[in-house]
Amino acid sequence: MPSYQPSTQAMIGYIGGGMRVETSTLANATYLLGAGGTQTELFNVVGRILVLQLYLELVVAASAHATTIQFNCTFTTPVIALNAMGGASAAITSKGQGQRIVHVGGAVATAAVITDSAGLSDVTCVTPHIVGGHGFVGTIGIAAAAADQASGSFRAMMHYLPYSDGAYAEAAL
Repeated sequence: MPSYQPSTQAMIGYIGGGMRVETSTLANATYLLGAGGTQTELFNVVGRILVLQLYLELVVAASAHATTIQFNCTFTTPVIALNAMGGASAAITSKGQGQRIVHVGGAVATAAVITDSAGLSDVTCVTPHIVGGHGFVGTIGIAAAAADQASGSFRAMMHYLPYSDGAYAEAAL
């Protein structure tokens, strides 16, 4: 089997799975403060994009607290308040390293799903969402609810396609 150059591998990945952007590793106890309903902006969005995949991956296991996660988008241009992309997930209580909280798309009320085991996603985005519009500037983030996480960490990942000239997404954290 041939060994492809990293740039070739990246291009094949973009063709097959869209542009990928991810955050740095974020501490649960800083960003998943559900008791106060904390909103954390994960990605900046400019223009119109098609969200193909959107998920959080636990880097270090979640604490034994019943935090739920909901994916949202918000825009400053034009001004559009917090807009739910789906329903809240079940509690991430004591979920292990490598488990994911996945935005599944479809109807806006569809809840985010927690994968059943670490390192295997049996759930993906079923119906991609078009986020933004011509001239839009905003963010995609998460709202934690129900309980604060006391420990652990996560990364957020998004795969997308630009759907307007100059459209892009980048990590906000």
